[in-house]
Amino acid sequence: MKTINLLFLTLVLLIQCKNGPSPEGGIVATNAWTAAYAQAAGADHITVLAPYEMVHPSEYEMRPGDIARIENADLVLYAGYEVMIGQIKTGLALPDEKMLAIATSYDYTEIEQSVMQIAKILKTEDIARKNLKEIKRSLEEAKEAFRKQGLDTLPALVHFFQQSFAAETGIISAAVFGPAPPEPKQILALTQTRAALIIDNGHNPVGGPLRETMEDAWHVELLNFPGLYGTRTLEDVIRFNAEKLLELNASEE
Repeated sequence: MKTINLLFLTLVLLIQCKNGPSPEGGIVATNAWTAAYAQAAGADHITVLAPYEMVHPSEYEMRPGDIARIENADLVLYAGYEVMIGQIKTGLALPDEKMLAIATSYDYTEIEQSVMQIAKILKTEDIARKNLKEIKRSLEEAKEAFRKQGLDTLPALVHFFQQSFAAETGIISAAVFGPAPPEPKQILALTQTRAALIIDNGHNPVGGPLRETMEDAWHVELLNFPGLYGTRTLEDVIRFNAEKLLELNASEE
């Protein structure tokens, strides 16, 4: 029944959109993270579907006004974990070349691959390479700051979705938890690691139980999607996360 309703709604909306204004061209990014990759690649006309202030951007569902934007875009950029992708592929008949899936993480190698994948389509490789240097510099500066403060010597419990940032900036991962809330057996095993740092994910934090069983450990919630706290670019998120971690250390001095 839900599938039938979705298809019916899509047909109605398509008819309505043809009679109204239709924004055209550029890149339509599913969320602020894919948009940040487009920006890094050199795109200058980007429409973001999931609002920047959403805590869970991957859960955004397609709205009526999105249909014309998607249909008239030159390129729809997505990662694959978005709820709306199923809706788009089911309800809209878009050509394969109009949809581009990229990997999103803070592993620099993956960042470089995804950014250049977009840049080759846009023919903005020179701009992308320049932006990639700045992104790499931000990661290196965060890593060096952590080293100076001794954060790279603290064993950490790292949320599943924060693994790439932690690894790229030199944080030692004693164990990984999430994305689902840890079960009692897992909580016990994680607690026994005696980690000094709990790196949770601000978009779906599940480390609450660990805070209770590991009272001496620092707990911090980091971002991966830009959007919250005024972040917009990959560099914004890297700097925000670095500052959050450095603030923890400073509060103990």
